[in-house]
Amino acid sequence: MSQDHYQILLQQRNNGYGFDFQPCSAARLSDIDELSVQTFLETANAVRDLNQNLYLPMDQVLDKLDLVKEGAVSNAAILLFGKNPDRFFAGHYEVKAGSFPSDSGYDELTNAHEYTGNLLTTYGSAMDFLLNTLRKSYVKGEQGGIERFEFPQGLLREALINMIVHRDYRVDVKSTLEVRPSSILFYNPAQLFTPIITIESLKRHHPSRPGNKLIAKIFYLMGLFENWGGGTLKIMEAAKQRSGLEPEFDFRDGMFSLSIFRETSANG
Repeated sequence: MSQDHYQILLQQRNNGYGFDFQPCSAARLSDIDELSVQTFLETANAVRDLNQNLYLPMDQVLDKLDLVKEGAVSNAAILLFGKNPDRFFAGHYEVKAGSFPSDSGYDELTNAHEYTGNLLTTYGSAMDFLLNTLRKSYVKGEQGGIERFEFPQGLLREALINMIVHRDYRVDVKSTLEVRPSSILFYNPAQLFTPIITIESLKRHHPSRPGNKLIAKIFYLMGLFENWGGGTLKIMEAAKQRSGLEPEFDFRDGMFSLSIFRETSANG
């Protein structure tokens, strides 16, 4: 084995590659929420032409998706479709969301939630929080008013999905969303795939290196994630078009952050 190949394998291990493939030792098929799996299949069939039989037994569906192998339920299966993922991953996967009246401090909040469902329901709930918290306006049109959000939903979706797909689920720190007068902060445990992925490379086209390949695959099949490494570029372009300000990426002490800055003229 070459030194370069060894370094890549070591970096993959450090980044948690393979964690979502690993069996969740105490989990059983009865811990999987069948409705979540059914909703996923319906979406994937419509969006990606998955062409999956909706009446196939759940264990066979999960086996085809590499989420169950030889009867062993994977970490990804519980995180994505579990009835109660907190039984197995308490403190490692939840999303805390809050809106604050000022740009500093945590003593005063105007709204706060913690989402503890599986990753599919957490994504939907966190997205609803952002859409309900951020400013929106109505533009008159011939067919009535058109709702215009402060930021495009596609930008918010990219940022939120990146936080879910790339976070390090081995770390017992919850992901957080902070909506403040001048910015939106996405903050989560992660590892950068250095030297291939760096903070600077996120600002240009780069390889897609999700730390959780099974989780990324499910969100891809739902049409919510692309395996092109262009998500951060979409975030940058959409944010600058709307607010004129470039987002800020940062990574330190095992935590990744994305700050999207709001229009200063509207901050008051």
